[in-house]
Amino acid sequence: MTGATNRVNRRDNGPPALSLSRVCHDYVEGAGVRSVLKGVDLEVDRGEIVALLGRSGCGKTTLLNLISGIETLQSGSIAVDGRALDKLDEAERTRFRRRHIGFIYQFFQLFPTLTAAENIALVLELNGFSPARSRARVQELLTSLQLADRAGSFPDKLSGGEQQRIAIARAIAHRPALILADEPTGNLDAETGVLILDLLRDLVKQEGATLMVVTHSLQVARTADRLLTLELGQLAERQGAFAW
Repeated sequence: MTGATNRVNRRDNGPPALSLSRVCHDYVEGAGVRSVLKGVDLEVDRGEIVALLGRSGCGKTTLLNLISGIETLQSGSIAVDGRALDKLDEAERTRFRRRHIGFIYQFFQLFPTLTAAENIALVLELNGFSPARSRARVQELLTSLQLADRAGSFPDKLSGGEQQRIAIARAIAHRPALILADEPTGNLDAETGVLILDLLRDLVKQEGATLMVVTHSLQVARTADRLLTLELGQLAERQGAFAW
C-alpha cells in the first residue's frame, strides 16, 4: 500500500479530525536539498489513535510539527477538524494550535519555575479560562492522574513518570480535538512507559480526542487503532500489523 487515504467510515458526518493532502517538505543541507516528505496523504477519523513509526531522521517529527503549525507548510494542504492550516497566517496558526491541539514531548518540556499545577494551568490561562474554572480543571486532572499531592511540586522534584503525567495533563487540559505525541515514553524506563502509555490511551478515549503518536516502540504501536510507517517520504499503512 503506497498511502493511507480514503477512509470513509467516519464516526459522524463532520470533517475528519485530521486530513493531509500531497504534503511535501524539503530541507536545505549545504549545497543540496533533502526531501523528507514527498506527497503525504492521510485521513484520521475522530476519536482514532494512530501510531507512526519510522527510522530516525525520516521526517516523523517534521510531520508532527507541520500538523501542529509549528513549522510552515511548504506544499500541499493540512486540515485539523475541518480547518485548513495552510490558509492561516502565523498568528492565526498559533491561536488555532493553542485552542485545538495538544502536544506531548519526549523530554516533558515543563517550565522549571512553575509547579505541577501551574504548568497545567498555563495552557488554560492562555485559552481564557477563568481562574475558578482553571483551578477546577487542574484539580480534576491531578486527581485522575493520582498526582493531587504533587500539585505544588516543581518539575525537578518529580520523577520522570510524574513529569510525563503532568505533561499529558497539560496537553489535554483545554480539551483539544487533536493530540500529538512525539516519543512520549522514549525517556522513561520500560515499566513506567507502559503505565504512561495506558494512562494516555485511557485519557484520550475519555476526552473524546484524536491521538497521533510518533514512536520507535512496537509496544506503543500495539495500543493504537491504526499503524502507519513513514518510509522514503511516503506514508504506508501496516496490515496484520506486527509480523515484521
